[in-house]
Amino acid sequence: MSQSTKSRLAREERRAQIVEAATQVFRDRDPAEVTFEEIADAAGVSRALVYNYFGDRHGLLEAVYQQSVNELRERIDNAVRGSTSLAPTIRGAVRAHLEFARDDPSAYRYSCGDGSFAHLPEVAEDRVSQLRDLLGGGPRAEVVARGMIAALQAMVLHWVKAPAMGIDEMGALISGQLIDGLGNIDALGLRFQPWWFVPD
Repeated sequence: MSQSTKSRLAREERRAQIVEAATQVFRDRDPAEVTFEEIADAAGVSRALVYNYFGDRHGLLEAVYQQSVNELRERIDNAVRGSTSLAPTIRGAVRAHLEFARDDPSAYRYSCGDGSFAHLPEVAEDRVSQLRDLLGGGPRAEVVARGMIAALQAMVLHWVKAPAMGIDEMGALISGQLIDGLGNIDALGLRFQPWWFVPD
């Protein structure tokens, strides 16, 4: 391994260490109230190094947001892979959202662009385009994808704040609403096209 490869890996590891520290410090707090000094202390680095890696608060928030989005995306991909029809795909995605929200409520809120993360919409567009493509693409699929994501996130965020029912009951409720909302997908001018499934 070359010296430049080692340096790059060390830099990536240090960056990930700072992002993880920031995620922990932000937990259950408004990120706008957290100082770079707190994050630097939690990461065991200097404040100057945090600025060096992220430039400003926006850069650090974006990195934390991206990490949360990546974790949610990985959970969803694992939950839906292998599904060949719409209903089990929706159920799997809903379950992934609920489990992530249960396991790490703060990170789930970040992944939804909640609070201080509301002005970081770039990654959210990737989620819309994935669902739009899953529903066959085009302007109709775009509208439905945006509505489904907004509804799903609102319901899960409400459940996190006021968990009046268990995860299984909530999953069935949300999945049922989303599946029923699509009704006859063909009549809506949409079609189910799972990008992870290639038929024989």
